[in-house]
Formats: sequence, structure tokens, C-alpha cells
Amino acid sequence: MKDMKRLSVAVLIGLAISGISLHAHHSVKAGFDSSKVVTLTGLITKIDWVNPHAWIYIDVKTNGQSIPWIVQLAAPGALSKAGLDKTIFDLSKPVTVEVWIAKNDPPGSHHANGQTLTMADRRKFDVSDKWDMMAVKLPAQK
Repeated sequence: MKDMKRLSVAVLIGLAISGISLHAHHSVKAGFDSSKVVTLTGLITKIDWVNPHAWIYIDVKTNGQSIPWIVQLAAPGALSKAGLDKTIFDLSKPVTVEVWIAKNDPPGSHHANGQTLTMADRRKFDVSDKWDMMAVKLPAQK
């Protein structure tokens, strides 16, 4: 009986810890400012198609200078469901990404969270992380 109680406590602690880290990881609005939507256009230099988020590295020309940006996208599974696969990127053609800027970017860094991505051929994809939207509680119906 004592072992069962210890096991139950250990499981509850494990669930509490994993729930906290899962929530902290997926708080997109905590790290990015949704009131600062910026449009970036440039060439993708690198793609990391990994969980829990895919990443694109994009060089954006500003005043004749190339500025490297790192853009967080949704999870690869969510992107695939939206019709976006890493094999359809043409790294020789520019893309346009609407992003939310990172709130606490160190000087000289350019991080953002992608919302939409438009290919050179005008195909447009939703690349946003829906986690925060799923966590919103809807008001009770009357």
C-alpha cells in the first residue's frame, strides 16, 4: 500500500512538471509581440524541419545590407497538414513571411514567429503555431 501511494505521488509530480514545461514551451505570445507584425522578404538560407517547431533562416535585404532573420514556424506535422512540406521550398527564389517580432531579442539578433508564408509563385501558407489559440477559453453559451 505504501509503494502504491509513493507511485501515485511520483506520477502526480511528473504530470505537474511536464504540464508546466509544456505550457511554458508553447506560450508563443509570451515571447513574441503580436502587435508588431512585420513583413520580411528574402531568400531562405537554411531550413530546420524539427519538432517541436520548424525554423527557417532568411536573409532580408534592408538598405543594401543583408540582415539574417531566424523565424520560428509551427510543428512540421501541422505544416504538413496545411500543405507545406520542406521539399517544396526553392531556395533560389524569395519568400515573404508575415511575422511577430521577438519581445526580448538581444541587440543584433533578429528572431520572429511566422504567421503566414508566401512563396514566389504566390502560394500562401499558414505557418503559425495554433497552441495559444487552442488554450483560449470561449465564453459559456447562454
